[in-house]
Amino acid sequence: MAKRVFLHVGTPKTGTTFLQSLLWANKDVLASQGVLLPLNAVGDHFHLSIVGRQASAQLATMPERGHTSWQRMLDEVGPWSGDAVISHELFSMCSPRRAQWCIERLRSVADEVHTIVTGRDLARQVPAEWQQTIKHGRSHRLKEFYGLIQAQDPTVTFWRAQDLVTLLHDWSQGLPPDQVHLVTVPPAGAPRDLLWRRVGTLIGVDPDSVDQSVNQPNESLGLVEIETLRRVNLCVPTGIRSPRRQMLTRQVLAEGILARRAGAARFAPPPEEHAWVVERGTAMVNALRKTPCHVVGDLDELVPPAEPLAGPSPDDVDDTLVAEVAVETIARLLFRGPNKTRPMANRLGEFNSELEKRTARVLALEGQLRSAWAAYERERDLPLWKHAGRRVRAAARGAFRPGKD
Repeated sequence: MAKRVFLHVGTPKTGTTFLQSLLWANKDVLASQGVLLPLNAVGDHFHLSIVGRQASAQLATMPERGHTSWQRMLDEVGPWSGDAVISHELFSMCSPRRAQWCIERLRSVADEVHTIVTGRDLARQVPAEWQQTIKHGRSHRLKEFYGLIQAQDPTVTFWRAQDLVTLLHDWSQGLPPDQVHLVTVPPAGAPRDLLWRRVGTLIGVDPDSVDQSVNQPNESLGLVEIETLRRVNLCVPTGIRSPRRQMLTRQVLAEGILARRAGAARFAPPPEEHAWVVERGTAMVNALRKTPCHVVGDLDELVPPAEPLAGPSPDDVDDTLVAEVAVETIARLLFRGPNKTRPMANRLGEFNSELEKRTARVLALEGQLRSAWAAYERERDLPLWKHAGRRVRAAARGAFRPGKD
């Protein structure tokens, strides 16, 4: 049985891609220090989060190895005599009931379960999360996004993942406070490896022992680039399934083309929204000071700065700048070279084919279920003597059907 299992549940946009790339690139280094990173890749931990969340749409298209990921992980962690770490930011989207389910499952293979929440100040989180929604196909402007989260609009899941007080409560069920950890993301200008040093030390890994040259930060888009992507989203044909849409907009266009443009200008949120950010962020930090947990870092790092970040807003980008980026993007998409374009196209075709097969299978099963339920409903409403008569007639047909000896 493992001594401790650390479950890092996010939140999104708090350096999670950076941390996960370090963990997976140094899996053997971690193991040599008694820390197991179970399964084979970050995608496996994504599958763990899907099962943990019971995300129905993703469960329907998930490969078989995803459905078996929890059992395979438990089988690997159970015999391990040291510590283990699991990390994916979408665990933060679990309901309280599913968070408890995850904790209880991990308790079956470890003496102690520890949960880790990484948190960053709202002044940086709101625009970062807005950009992420645009990468995933949404088209609201930045100022509109502020209005949606202030109104706690149900079409935006911001607070479900970014309310640190609620998140710590959900992931502390049945755990003592010293096994619930809040790691604060250092402010801008801090040493680049400080976040890793905090997390590495917490999970029992020497921070200096890992190779940090292999990390893959989740690159942000620039001012004009994110506005270009937002406008592309407005033109996406209806009926495009979400997995295909996200692959095309996020992986191909956003991360494959737009994030690689040299000299992209950084953008700033609308300054008129900053007073609300400071008020809401300060209130959350005050509540965190009363929340029983182990803080790694400093809660003051989660207080938004008094002054807003200076710079242009994506909402103010004019058509001329968007046109320049759009033309260059089209050219790069067309002439990326066969060594890049063909594998991407092949992968997309294979993905779509598999998705269509699985969708057809799900629809067929739903049809069978509806037919079976309708038959049950008809039978249920029949008098008892009719049920008996049907069984006798069915038995008689079976006994005297042509060709039966």
